[in-house]
Amino acid sequence: MPRVSVIVPIYNGLAYLPAFFESLRPALPGGSQVILVDDGSSQPVFDAVPESLTAFEVIRLRNDRNAGYCVAANRGFAAATGEVIVQLNTDLVLQPECISAMVTLIDRERDVGIVGSKLIYPTTGLVQHIGMAFGDHTHRHIYSELPADHPLCMKTREMQFQTSATAAMTRRVLNRIGPLDEGFLNANDDLDHCLKARHAGFRNFTCAESIAHHWESQSGPARFTGVKAAEARFWTRWGSAHEIDLDRFINEALDYVSGLDPHCADTPFDVLDLSRGGDQSIVMRCLASRWSGIDTRVRSFQQHDNEALRLRLPLLLPHWVAADPTPFIYLVDKYRSLEDNALWFDTRRQVVADELIVDLTGVVIHSSEAFRNHD
Repeated sequence: MPRVSVIVPIYNGLAYLPAFFESLRPALPGGSQVILVDDGSSQPVFDAVPESLTAFEVIRLRNDRNAGYCVAANRGFAAATGEVIVQLNTDLVLQPECISAMVTLIDRERDVGIVGSKLIYPTTGLVQHIGMAFGDHTHRHIYSELPADHPLCMKTREMQFQTSATAAMTRRVLNRIGPLDEGFLNANDDLDHCLKARHAGFRNFTCAESIAHHWESQSGPARFTGVKAAEARFWTRWGSAHEIDLDRFINEALDYVSGLDPHCADTPFDVLDLSRGGDQSIVMRCLASRWSGIDTRVRSFQQHDNEALRLRLPLLLPHWVAADPTPFIYLVDKYRSLEDNALWFDTRRQVVADELIVDLTGVVIHSSEAFRNHD
C-alpha cells in the first residue's frame, strides 16, 4: 500500500475528538503520516491526541487564528509527503477499513480523482452520504436516510462529486487541481474541488466499503456564516459547467423497486405532490417515462406554510382522499417527512394495494416498508 498522509483540520470539538482519535488509530495504514492542524481553537485540542498515535509520524501545526477549513487543510497539504493524501473531519467515528478502502479503490481504478466514503448518522444508523447529485440549481445527497444496508447504499459509484468529510486523492491529482479554494468559507469547497478534478479528466468515486459515522456540522455557529457567499461563488463558477444527474439515481431506485415488484409497472398511480423543492419536474419526467400519462394525473398539495420535516397527511389533505381507491405515489422532499402517518397508511392499506413514496433525493420506497425499522 502506498504511503498515506492523513490531514486532520481541527477547530475545537473536545466533546467528540476522543472518539475520533480512538477510531483513527486502527484505521491508519502502516507507515502513515498524520498531520493535525489546529485552526485557532479556543480549546486545548492537542490534549485529546492519544499516546497510541506515537507509533506513526505525527505533525502538529497551529494557526494563530481561526481562518476556516480550507486554510487549515491547505496547510496540511503543504506539509504532506505521502503518495495518497486523505482529509478527515473530526466529527467522525471511523470504521477500521475506512481509509484503506479508499486507498484500495485508488489503486484498483484508473484515473481516480477524489474518493469519498459512505457516511452514517450515529443517531439513527441511516445514510447521511453515499454521494451527491445535481438537480435544477440544487446539489443533493442521494438516497438520504435510507438504511445503511439498503442495496442502493451498498454500491461504490463513480460520481460527479461528494462531500469531503472524508476525501482521498493521490499527490498527482492534488498537484493537478491545486489546493482548496480559500474563497469558500466552510462550505462548498469540497464540491468545487471534486468538479475541478472531474474537469481535469479524473473520475471521482463514493466508496461504499469506506464507512464512517458522521455527527455532521459540529463546529459551532461559525460553520455556517459563509454559506450564502459560498453558494453564490459555487454557482457562479459551475452553474453552466455541470451535468444534471439526479434522474440517474431516481431511475436506479425505480429499477430496484420494479425488480422487487414487477406488478408495480402496471399499477395506475396518481401522484400526490407534497414537495416544495425545485426538482419536482425531474422526478415527474422519470415517472412519466414509466407510467404513461401520469404527468396528467398529479394532485398538487405542495407544502409551503407548514413545518417541512413533518407532513401529517390527515391535516393536510381533504378528508375523502384517505378513502380514494386510486393508488398514490407520494412525492415529498424527504421520505421521512411522512413518518407521522401510521394511521393514514394503515387506512390506505385497507383501501388499495401498496403505494410508493418518492423523494427528491432519489429514494423510492413502498409505503408498507418505509418506516418499519425506524424509531
